Amino acid sequence: MMQVRSVLAAVLALFSLLALSGNAQTPLPPRETPRTFTAFAQVETHRLRLVNAKDGAIQVSQDGGKNWTLLGRVIVPANTCVQGYLASGYAPLSSVAATAVHGLRIRVGDLGSAYPKLIAVLPREFMQTPDRFGGHVAGESGIYTNIPVGQSIFRELSPYAGSEVFRQDDDGTLTPLPINYEPQPDDVFIIVVKRPENPLVKVDFENAPGGAVTVTYADGTSKVVTTVLKPVYGVGRYDGCSYTGVGGLNTSHMGVITVSTAPVTTSKLFEGTGNERRGGFQIQPSYHNSQSPEAWAASVMVLGSKKKQREPELEGTPPLFFGHFDLAWIKNDPTHSWRTEIRIKNGPWRPMLTAVGSKPKALMGVTAVRLVRDKQADKGWLAARIETQRKRYQIQSLLLARAGKIPVRRGDINIDAPVNDPRVRFVAFYVDGAFRGITNTAPFNLSWNTTENPDGEYVVEAREQDENNRPLRTTRTKVWVDNKGEVKG
Repeated sequence: MMQVRSVLAAVLALFSLLALSGNAQTPLPPRETPRTFTAFAQVETHRLRLVNAKDGAIQVSQDGGKNWTLLGRVIVPANTCVQGYLASGYAPLSSVAATAVHGLRIRVGDLGSAYPKLIAVLPREFMQTPDRFGGHVAGESGIYTNIPVGQSIFRELSPYAGSEVFRQDDDGTLTPLPINYEPQPDDVFIIVVKRPENPLVKVDFENAPGGAVTVTYADGTSKVVTTVLKPVYGVGRYDGCSYTGVGGLNTSHMGVITVSTAPVTTSKLFEGTGNERRGGFQIQPSYHNSQSPEAWAASVMVLGSKKKQREPELEGTPPLFFGHFDLAWIKNDPTHSWRTEIRIKNGPWRPMLTAVGSKPKALMGVTAVRLVRDKQADKGWLAARIETQRKRYQIQSLLLARAGKIPVRRGDINIDAPVNDPRVRFVAFYVDGAFRGITNTAPFNLSWNTTENPDGEYVVEAREQDENNRPLRTTRTKVWVDNKGEVKG
């Protein structure tokens, strides 16, 4: 009877999943967040999907989760959470606490703690911690990917600080990560990326004590949101800046905006080794800065008021430190990119200067700093960027398929599970982490019509379970679906 119920539950889950693949978007559950600021209207731009398994799919959707495009794969999954850094405590539970060209941080657990638990998503260049690394070390809490630093989900497809994060069940249900969450094998994460309905297009900082910080929105309205407590005078060695680009946003989180002053490196060495290639400055709210080892550093602009230095004020709040900055910076498309301009001695606005290394006086004479973006990531622009990233990954995989290193499949095929364990009672089948079916009958296999999927790379899984639905073994096979017959040989 237990077996029948298990199979029936799986069949119902499959029907639910199929129902979710229709016209309706996957519904988002209501969220309770410990925010105290006034909510602002948002528009969903895309969703990111990550499967926490070796070769797990990293995908993007622009239609609420109905269709997904492969961007890359997980090399090493996360198997634990680690204690976060101070600013992650300003983030809502189950949200993106930080977005950066060299990694994303997701807050879980320890609600109300100043140092909550985190998991991270990291690019391939940060599979190991670089020398002289000053940031948060993910360790076994990291989901290490084959996506390059400063590209794709670490650039124009990046979420905003505060983006909601969910775990997706086999039937498509999305649930926030619980307080006591620990990452499990094959967990599927969904990051829902929403931009402000009335986004920022410009932020002006008067680089002087008491200087105004003025934001301008897409509808043309402007307002002063805070003041400069301490100007920025120089630049420092901030992680990931060697992959960011001069004037690009390197990091946006609940207590820091980091601007790069360094060009994108062509070196194959890890950041922090060889000649110094990092350079940038930070913008921080006063309370967070007062708790930081970099308090009042020459390379940090401090915002807020002296009387509020003893408690959070701007930390984790829009528009500067929540929900308004992605990392879009495309060298040949400055109008869609966040870029930094400066005024020297009240002269005309000019592009950010280039400075590498620790230079405490590099910005002396800069009287104003501006973050500006002429156009937002509209659907057409975003779709073009997704296609660029898709092609970049698919070309690499297609070459492997043509070389015979990835099996090529087309039409109706059987997915076979090589079961040789007498304890196996069920085998569940997945394609790129999406549930396809379950069987309790030997030989354990499933028919898959590849024409239901676009051509490209997939990972097919057979997950073996015992009579109590406990996992025993997972077999993964990477295949190339080629319904058009483009792969020769």
